[in-house]
Amino acid sequence: MKRGILIFSLVLFQMVLAHSVIAGEAMPKPKSNNPEAQALLDQALEVLKQEYTIPNLDQAISLLEKANQLDPNNHDILVELADKNWQKGDLLPEKTDADFKARKAYFEKGLKYAEQALKIKESAGAHYWFAANLGSSYEHASILSQAKIFPSLKKNCDWIQTRNPEYFYGGAARIWSKVVSKVPDIVLKMVGEDPNQVFGWLEDAIKTEPRYLLNYVYKGQFCWRMGKKDDALSALDYALKQDPSIFTEEVAKNKLALRKAQEMWKEFTGKEYPAR
Repeated sequence: MKRGILIFSLVLFQMVLAHSVIAGEAMPKPKSNNPEAQALLDQALEVLKQEYTIPNLDQAISLLEKANQLDPNNHDILVELADKNWQKGDLLPEKTDADFKARKAYFEKGLKYAEQALKIKESAGAHYWFAANLGSSYEHASILSQAKIFPSLKKNCDWIQTRNPEYFYGGAARIWSKVVSKVPDIVLKMVGEDPNQVFGWLEDAIKTEPRYLLNYVYKGQFCWRMGKKDDALSALDYALKQDPSIFTEEVAKNKLALRKAQEMWKEFTGKEYPAR
């Protein structure tokens, strides 16, 4: 048993490390041969060009669902729906049982879209959003249930690493840093995961694309979970001092990162940034 866990951990280490070292590619623009569906796709992306908010995501999801009706079984549309449903779930509050249920509903919906996309064509986007929605949908599951999904998470991220390792600015590193930040220590021990290795993967992702500010937010969350409070606040402080337009292709995501960083700062310190 111990030997199996060790092998799994080593494979996972090699997979995610290789991914995060050269992660610098954005998600490709979705395409449809149906002009009406393409117009809806373009509108959905335009809605989210400057701000990632729940109202904007609702509008984008509505447009994407209409595009999906016009052009069913379009892999790109399904990946976008998997992505945007995860984004919506992730922005919802997470304080009460009702909150957790609402979040999970979006993650499960996103997971279904990713599964549909994978049946049509395997791609980095389909595998990534499958893993992201799967992991998030088990945030508040039992310890045993959380441990059981690790092989599936690894399998999907491994596909990305072997075929498209540049995908999404260190996406795999963010997935694993969030997993480590959320699950109990006993789960990490059950699957043989080393938090120090995950920290290294996230650092490599930041070095590869330092303009993508969400990586610093994930680093802040991860460091706080590991008890490295000064490092956590330093990561958030760095992000909060940046202009979101530092990365013109990802202004909306960088604005989202700054909002999350401010919320996280207050959660960690009990004060508004920059007070400690």
